[in-house]
Amino acid sequence: MKLHDQAMDEDYLSVEFDKAEKKLKDALKRCEKNACTKPVIGKLHIALGTVYGGGNKLDQAKAQFVLALQADPKAALIDALTTPELAQAFKDAQKEAQAGGKAGAEAAPGEGGGKPPAKIAEGDVSHTPVAEQAVNTPVPVYIEIPEEIDASKATLRYKPFGSQKWKSLEMGRVGDGFGVEIPCEDVTTTGDIRYYIILRDEAGDPVGTAGSLKAPHRVPIKNEIETEPSLPGQEPPKRCAAKEDCPPGLPGCPEAGGGKRGDKGWGASCDETTECQSGLVCLNGTCEQGAEGGAPDGAATGKGNRNVIGLWGQLDLLLIRGTDYVCSGSDAAYACFYPGGDGKQFYGEPIDLPGTNGVKGGLGAAGGRVMVSYDRQIFSNLPLLAGVRLGFAFGGSPTSKDAPVTWAGDERSNPHLQALSFMPIHAELRATYFLLGDRIVEKGGFRPYVFLSPIGLAQVNASVPVDVCDRRNEEGGLQTGIGSNRCPASSRLVEDLEAYQITGLNFSGAGAGVTYGITPNLGVSAELKLMLMWPTLGLVIAPTIGPVFGF
Repeated sequence: MKLHDQAMDEDYLSVEFDKAEKKLKDALKRCEKNACTKPVIGKLHIALGTVYGGGNKLDQAKAQFVLALQADPKAALIDALTTPELAQAFKDAQKEAQAGGKAGAEAAPGEGGGKPPAKIAEGDVSHTPVAEQAVNTPVPVYIEIPEEIDASKATLRYKPFGSQKWKSLEMGRVGDGFGVEIPCEDVTTTGDIRYYIILRDEAGDPVGTAGSLKAPHRVPIKNEIETEPSLPGQEPPKRCAAKEDCPPGLPGCPEAGGGKRGDKGWGASCDETTECQSGLVCLNGTCEQGAEGGAPDGAATGKGNRNVIGLWGQLDLLLIRGTDYVCSGSDAAYACFYPGGDGKQFYGEPIDLPGTNGVKGGLGAAGGRVMVSYDRQIFSNLPLLAGVRLGFAFGGSPTSKDAPVTWAGDERSNPHLQALSFMPIHAELRATYFLLGDRIVEKGGFRPYVFLSPIGLAQVNASVPVDVCDRRNEEGGLQTGIGSNRCPASSRLVEDLEAYQITGLNFSGAGAGVTYGITPNLGVSAELKLMLMWPTLGLVIAPTIGPVFGF
C-alpha cells in the first residue's frame, strides 16, 4: 500500500506514468502466492488500470479492471481520477468479469495478464472432505480439478490434531483429480485434522486453492466411525495397528489396566492423564496430544530438553563517544598508543589545535570472544532458564610496556597513567525465556527468546586513529624546531595514534535471539545482545551465534 500511495499520490499526479506503473507492478509481485488480501489486490489493479488510462492505453486499463473485479467484486474506480473513458472501460470490464474475466486472462504477461495473483486468490476450488475417519487409519483426501483450471501438481498442507506445525504431502493423479492419504502416524488421536490444497501449473505457479491457512478443511478423527472413506476406485485404507496389538498408553490404544478415562479435551487443565480423553496425556498441567516418551498415568511429566549447552562466537562493537583531549591524559576512559602494535604508550603533551586530539562518535570494532554456556530450565511447566557463560576475548587494547616519562623543563608532572593490561576473561549470569512453546530445541522449528544478564565480568576496548601536535618529544623534553605544515613551531606532528576507549570491567546486558532445531536435540542459535559496561561506562552491541545441544 505504500507503493500504491507513492505511485498514485506522487508519480501519477506528476504525469510520470512509467514510474507509477513500475511501483504498482512491484506491489503486485509482492502479493504473489496469496501474500495480500483480495481488497488490496483489487485496489492495486484498479490503480494500475488508472495509470494505463492516463497514458491512453484503454485496452490494458480494461484488462486490469477485470483482474481487480476478479480479486474483489467490490472494487471501484478512484473517483478523483476517473475520466469518461475510464468509466466506460470499467463498465466493459464488469461485463467481461461476469463472463469469466477472459480479457484479463488473455492479456500479455507484461501488461498485467498471464496468471495474476489476484486470480489465484479469487475463490477456492470446490472440494468436499471425507465425513470422518478412525484413529490410527490413513485419511484419504481427493480433489477433482475443474476443466477451466490447468493444474499439473497438487500439494496438501495439513496439521495433525494438537500439532504446532503444518506438514506437506505431494498428491498423485487419481481419476479426474489428485489424491493422497494422510499417514496413520499423524492420525494417532481423536480430534480434527485440518488441511488445505494448493494447485500449481507446470511452472510451479499457484492456479487455485481449496481451503486456506486461515480457513482450512477439517476431518474429525474418532475412535469409531459409521462408514469407511476411500479414494475413488480404491479400497478403504486399513488401520495401521489393531487395538489389541497396541502397546498401552499409545494414543488410540487401550489404557494400561483398562483404566477409565476422563472427558477433558485437548488444552484443558489436568493433574493426571486419566482426567483427559482417550488419546491425550497430561503434559505440564494440560491435556495434550501423546508424544514420544510420554509419561504413564499419574507420573510427573515433562517435555523438551531441560539442559542446554552451547559454544558461541561473539563480535564486539563498541559505541565510541565523541570527545576531545583523548590523548592528553585527562580522560581516564582513553589511552593512546603509537602505531605498530608494540605496546608503546603515548605520554606527550598535545597542544589545543582544531582537528587534532579528538574523536568523533560511532561504532568501532572491538574484537570478539568465544564462550561456552550451560542453561537449565528452572520449572518444568515454564520455559524459563537460568545459566552461565564463560569465555575468552580477543582484540582489546595493547599492554603498555613502559611507565610514563618525566616531563623535563616544567614544574608540572606528567598527567598520564600507565594503561592497565586488557582483561580477556568473560563471565556472565543469564536468565532466558522462550516465547513460543516449551521445547528449547525442536527439529525444523524456530524458537525465539529474550534474555537478561544482570551482571557479568568483561572488558571491551576499541580504538580510533588520532593525530596530535605534541609539545614534547618521546623522551619527555620540550620540542624545538619549526614544527610542520600542520603543527605550529616548537611542536611535532604525531600521526595515527591509536586512541583506545576503555570500558568495564563489569557489565549488565539484555537481548533477544532465536534457535533453529536441526535435530530434536541439536540446533543453532543467533542473538543480538546489548552490554552496558560499568563502572567505566560504554555501550556494546554484540551479535552472537553458535550451536546448542539440549538434553
